[in-house]
Amino acid sequence: MEYEAAVKGPLKLKGVANKEIQKKLKKKNKDKAKNEAESSKPKEQNETPQSYKQPVVKTKAQLKFEQMKEEQQKKRILEKASKTHKQRNASVLKVEQVMDLKEAEVKELANPLKFPDYFGVRKLFKVKDLFDAKVHYGHKEGTLDPNMKPYIFGSRLGHLIFDLDKTAELLQDALNFTAHIAYRGGIILFTCHYPQHTVVVERAAEQAGEYAHAREWNHPLFTNSEKIYQGVTRLPDLVILISTLNPQMQDHTAVRDAAKMCIPTIGIVDSNSNPNLITYPVPGNDDSASAVQLYCNLFRDAILLGKSKRSQAPPS
Repeated sequence: MEYEAAVKGPLKLKGVANKEIQKKLKKKNKDKAKNEAESSKPKEQNETPQSYKQPVVKTKAQLKFEQMKEEQQKKRILEKASKTHKQRNASVLKVEQVMDLKEAEVKELANPLKFPDYFGVRKLFKVKDLFDAKVHYGHKEGTLDPNMKPYIFGSRLGHLIFDLDKTAELLQDALNFTAHIAYRGGIILFTCHYPQHTVVVERAAEQAGEYAHAREWNHPLFTNSEKIYQGVTRLPDLVILISTLNPQMQDHTAVRDAAKMCIPTIGIVDSNSNPNLITYPVPGNDDSASAVQLYCNLFRDAILLGKSKRSQAPPS
């Protein structure tokens, strides 16, 4: 009986003991959870992660990428600096160019001989104007002077034809020289020995404010001017010969006398003329009225251009 009671006793109390044990286990589990929660909180708040504590080890690719970034930043900085420097230099160059232009204008007014076309005489005519005025017509083939061969283009129906391109270049040089003489205040003399062109030549000289001698030439007019005029006279600074021949088809006396007295000359030389003693020879027709009218107008305009530039020049 005692054995049965001993065995049965705990069997009767088995359910109560289990409940108490379960309660104790629950309490222990709760206490463990609280302790773990409390122990984990300060670690999360106060302690830093290990990734910040330990030194960062970078790979070669990362280092190269950072170097590339630094180089690009340096390039950008240098480009900005160079742009600002270029802008400053450009502004300085503009100012210098303006100053140079002003200095060039002053130099032009002071020394116009250093500039090829200071007076703009190339705008006075075109090759077509020469062609329309029949400047290209020469004399017959048998009357050609050997010294005029370089200026001949060919022949047409037995008549010689001038190369108008060469005539235009030489005429521009002659007009430019004429404008320079007028700019310097020189005396310019128009001469012609053909009676049919007398009125045209004298009128052009009058309009330009210069002198003309379109009558019969007195032989010692240049070489013996003191006796002719009975006193010291000033000879012309330039002689413009609309024709270098006289009606007898001989060289004009003014050509020889001007060369003796070292007076520069401009001469319209036809195919039967000799250009050797002329300072500025202009090959072309010297017989037709249209060609003579064109020559007189061009030289008149060149003289007026030189005088107008002289009035604009600053006083020296």
